[in-house]
Amino acid sequence: MNTQTIDGAIDEATDKLETKSKQSDLYRRLFRYCWQQKTPFFWAIFLTICASFINFFIPQINRYVIDVIIPQKQFQMLPWVGAIIFLMALGAGGLLFFQLYAIKLFGQKTINSIRTELYQHIQHLSISFFENQRTGELMSRLARDVDTVGELVSANLIAILIDSFAFIVVFIYIFVSNWPLAIAIAMTWPLIVFLLQFSQKRLEKIFQDVIWKADLISNHLQDTISNIRIIKSFGNEEYEIKRFNEFSTNYMEANLRASRFWSLFVPMINILNELGNLLTLVVGAWGVMVDRLTIGELAALLTYVTLLNRPINRFNGLVDLIQRAMVAAQRIFEVLDTPLGVSEKEDAIQLTSVRGNLRFENIGFAYRDNEFVIRNFNLEMKAGMSVALVGSSGAGKSTIAKIAARFYDPQKGRILIDDKDLRDVSFDSLRSHIGIVPQETLLLYGTVRDNIAYGKLDATDEEIEAAAKAANAHDFITSFPDGYQSIVGEQGVKLSGGQKQRIAIARVLLKNPQIVILDEATSALDSESEQLIQESVKQLFQGRTSLVIAHRFSTISHVDLIVVLEKGEIVETGTHGELIAQRGRYAYLYGLQFS
Repeated sequence: MNTQTIDGAIDEATDKLETKSKQSDLYRRLFRYCWQQKTPFFWAIFLTICASFINFFIPQINRYVIDVIIPQKQFQMLPWVGAIIFLMALGAGGLLFFQLYAIKLFGQKTINSIRTELYQHIQHLSISFFENQRTGELMSRLARDVDTVGELVSANLIAILIDSFAFIVVFIYIFVSNWPLAIAIAMTWPLIVFLLQFSQKRLEKIFQDVIWKADLISNHLQDTISNIRIIKSFGNEEYEIKRFNEFSTNYMEANLRASRFWSLFVPMINILNELGNLLTLVVGAWGVMVDRLTIGELAALLTYVTLLNRPINRFNGLVDLIQRAMVAAQRIFEVLDTPLGVSEKEDAIQLTSVRGNLRFENIGFAYRDNEFVIRNFNLEMKAGMSVALVGSSGAGKSTIAKIAARFYDPQKGRILIDDKDLRDVSFDSLRSHIGIVPQETLLLYGTVRDNIAYGKLDATDEEIEAAAKAANAHDFITSFPDGYQSIVGEQGVKLSGGQKQRIAIARVLLKNPQIVILDEATSALDSESEQLIQESVKQLFQGRTSLVIAHRFSTISHVDLIVVLEKGEIVETGTHGELIAQRGRYAYLYGLQFS
């Protein structure tokens, strides 16, 4: 054997070991969630075992009827046999009711635990995760993947465990009763195991492709529905329909490939099962003819063989579900294993009150390794001070705002709030003292009141109305037929840009933070809306430390300090008048905007 062949064999063996390790890890982690619901789990198993014992004794009654009652013509025993069978059926029915409820209770609690933990983890992931993730794919993992795992756990997982237990018990009984018959039954099992292993590898690849193509549909739906106005404005409805049809057709074809493989696999397992039944019948009939078995014993053994085949047939029918669930579980755990990025210390400080001092010390920040977009950034903001960041596009203005709110951590330097490092402060207490008005105002689906109250969830109607008045939003809100109960639509689609901005400002005013970060966004608004927003911004700035990302220079003449950024570095600082007089970078950019 040459070196190349040896290396190939080693790689193949390594891949197999890694695959088995991953699968065992998936099973272990799923079992951890199941174990959290151990009370309904064990009740379901106990009740199912009790029902299985009833099924186990029925063949013995059949054997007794065939071998004793019928030959001896014991007519008086028939009513007793009927009564026993009826009571057993009644007992099995009662057990089945509680068994099914316990199984559903176990399954739903387990899936709820997985779904809740997944959503909680997603909520705590840093902004960088969402900037590199498709919304449709995340929704798919939270919904479809969790449901797929739930389909396995809710009923079939316990069924597999119970069937495995029943399989072992029945086979031991058959082996003790008639070992040649047990050997005949087991002759086809090696082939069945081989086919199951072969199908497992193939189905895993097939279902990975199926789920990936389902994600393409989810992403396309999310993109096109949330951006329907753009699609219609360019008249691209037919183009998007064509793209959707392509994604849908590819998804259909992937499912058909899975169905073709499954349609070939199932009959092969059934043939092997029937071959085992045939061998059992031949060996059993031979045993009767040579007086090693009675007819009743053969009938009982054939019934037990049916019970023995039931777990094999059930598992055979669940192979595709198990593989789909394992692929789905892998995708769920990929998200759960994603590092938080920006994490909170275990002994983080709780900020109970804040004066509003904010200091940036030698900040260096890179989105990718060694590609710094912020370099040597130093800035001290006293409580109540307003600072505007200006510069050309890509200068790093928005990045400074993001690290000030601790959406990202700088690789170099530190940021202090009242002389406390942001890394030492808890997220909740930090952001309770910071209010952010983004450039692209995002509203939640719901009423105007709901969106303003998001700044303070327990706010009264009077507080909400006062915040709206301070933001110059009260008049347009009350002009709506439903006033504060008016539905804003998806992402505030029913409101104008200026109206959305004023609701966003009202939301922050209601929160009443000591530090405000404003991504000033009046450049796309008409003059009247801009004037109203500027008036509400002045209300927002009063008594608060304010950091403004300026896009329109005419709106920042009132700030205490203007910081000019270029390529992530401070090139100028001063008031509007001082910077104009210097005739430097700020004066140049100012002149370009007003030329």
